[in-house]
Amino acid sequence: MGIFEILSLILNVLLGTGFLVTFVTLKSAKLEAAAKAEKAVAEVKSSEIQNVEAAIKIWRDMAESMATQNSEIMNEVEKLRMEVNRLRLMNNKIVRLLDRITPENMSQMVQKIKEEIDAEEAFHNNIGDSTDCRV
Repeated sequence: MGIFEILSLILNVLLGTGFLVTFVTLKSAKLEAAAKAEKAVAEVKSSEIQNVEAAIKIWRDMAESMATQNSEIMNEVEKLRMEVNRLRLMNNKIVRLLDRITPENMSQMVQKIKEEIDAEEAFHNNIGDSTDCRV
C-alpha cells in the first residue's frame, strides 16, 4: 500500500463515517453546555444577592421600628421613675407627720396631713400641666 492509499483510507474513515462531523458537533455542544452552566450560575448568584438584599431590608425596617419603640418606652420609663420618686417623697412626709401624732393633737395632725397631700397634688398638677410629667 502506498502513501496515497493510506491517506485516502484515513480521509475516507474521517470524512465518510462522520467522525469529524461528530467531533465538531460534540465540541460545539460542550461549549454550549458550558455557556448555559455559567449563565445558570450567574442567575443563581443574582438571585442570592436579591434575596440577601430583601432580607437586609426586612431586618433594617425591624431595627428602625424597634429603635422607635425603645425610645418611646424609655420616655415612659423616665416619666414613671419621676412619678415613683414623687410618691416616695410624699410617703416619707406622711410617715414623718404620722410619727408626730399624739392623742392630744390627732385632729390637727390629720388636718395637716390632708393639707400636705392636697398641696403636693396641686403642685404636681401645675407642673404636670406645663411639662407633661404626669402619667
